[in-house]
Amino acid sequence: MLVSTDTKLDEVKKHLKENYSLGCILSNKRSKQKHNISSFELNNDVSVREAEQCLSALFNQEIKLCNSDGYSVPAEYTLLQAKDDVFKLEEDHNFNTKIEALKTISSSSSYSDIDWVKRVFTQTLRDAQTSDHFKQIEEMLNMVFNDNEKFGQSDFNEIFNDLNNKKIALKV
Repeated sequence: MLVSTDTKLDEVKKHLKENYSLGCILSNKRSKQKHNISSFELNNDVSVREAEQCLSALFNQEIKLCNSDGYSVPAEYTLLQAKDDVFKLEEDHNFNTKIEALKTISSSSSYSDIDWVKRVFTQTLRDAQTSDHFKQIEEMLNMVFNDNEKFGQSDFNEIFNDLNNKKIALKV
């Protein structure tokens, strides 16, 4: 995909999701990169670092790529490697990493892939075991619901019901 100053960010996000199973985490911070590129080719051989830097410069905001589980992707990987890689982390690291991903997602007002957000919530909930975990998830759920008008009441209710069911099952 040729990305230029005329390309819409939603088109890039759709391309990354469909072709590489990658999501974009957008930050409200302005990019520190100077906007001295007019276009670049987003293909299998582009490194994650190069894609993040070029996209950040073109769209003038910090952009990080992550896999469908919400984990950041090693910068030295090509987009093709990032698609095919299986990320293995220690189990005790999973919950905190997913909470961090949710914090980053909730700080962005421009994400549009609610299914991806819900998937990260579901995976975070799957790792939750303690009352502190559930409290963190509830806080994140309320934050996302309040900060993003695209995350509707039905999305909130679905995650909230799953959260309560797991709390009951674990007797937390």
